[in-house]
Amino acid sequence: MTAKRKPIAHTLSAALLLFVLLTVPALTATAQQFAVKGFRTLPNDVSAFISPVRDLNGDACALLKVIAPREFDFASPLGIVSRRDEVGEIWLYLPKGSRRLTLKHPRWGVLRDYRFAAPLESHVTYELSLNIPQQPDSIKRDTVVLTRTVRDTVAVATTRHRLPLTIGAALTASVHTNGPSWGLMLFAMRRHGAFIHASTDLRSIGDTRMECDEAGYVDQSGILPYYTGSGRHSSFAVTAGPVHRLWRGVNLFYGAGYGRTATAWQLDDSEGGGYALNNGLTHSGLAAEAGVALSFGHFCITASAVTIGGRHWQGCVGIGVALFKGKKVKK
Repeated sequence: MTAKRKPIAHTLSAALLLFVLLTVPALTATAQQFAVKGFRTLPNDVSAFISPVRDLNGDACALLKVIAPREFDFASPLGIVSRRDEVGEIWLYLPKGSRRLTLKHPRWGVLRDYRFAAPLESHVTYELSLNIPQQPDSIKRDTVVLTRTVRDTVAVATTRHRLPLTIGAALTASVHTNGPSWGLMLFAMRRHGAFIHASTDLRSIGDTRMECDEAGYVDQSGILPYYTGSGRHSSFAVTAGPVHRLWRGVNLFYGAGYGRTATAWQLDDSEGGGYALNNGLTHSGLAAEAGVALSFGHFCITASAVTIGGRHWQGCVGIGVALFKGKKVKK
């Protein structure tokens, strides 16, 4: 009987050992696989003080920065007021006096009721770091590929709009030494466009008998005739160029063209009357203009400076309206 019982005992022992060897890894695999590495106060971090989050009682929360992946979930006996997923860490805003925190992960298990070293305080920032299992390189590579695929998909799906075509006109007024001038500006643009601007004082100097310099001396003769003190003036300028949208509602325009400003002095009756063209106060040639246009819905205002040959300057302001404004078009 004794000889037969020994083989049976050995067989039962081997079966029990095999059961233990198979069961322990399974239990280990289902156990929690991460742990708290460290908990500390961050005295130099003022995140919780500068932009506080308040609980239902109106008290400022404590900020707990958990260094962990975004897959983690959390629970606290006093609740979690707010959660923000930042780069490389999770921000948890907890009510003051919180003492415990439960950490959960869908694959690594649950760490229940982790107790802080001291109750959390308002306006104070804390850090909780974890020891987590290392992911295999294959999983990391798959994660990177997935992330790139999602980004590419989002980029393709992004819709861009082409700015609508706007055609408008503005009435302008210019101020210079010879008096005011009036003008009309036409423009057409999307993000970029073009304009043309013509202005005149609607006056003419008429016919002149002679010419004089800026001081009134007749050219080449050195004679200074008598003048009545009255005179005639005329001015006009035409410019054209591009328009560029700098920001929403702010546009820059500049251009070039031709302009002329003329002055004639009236001669005294003792000199036979008539007018003498003052060459020193008369300028003609290349005209240049630069300015900005501010748009508000269908209306706009303009401000610019115009020069003729760099010797005659005038400031110009205007108010306009969009005569046609299209709709945004998908690109």
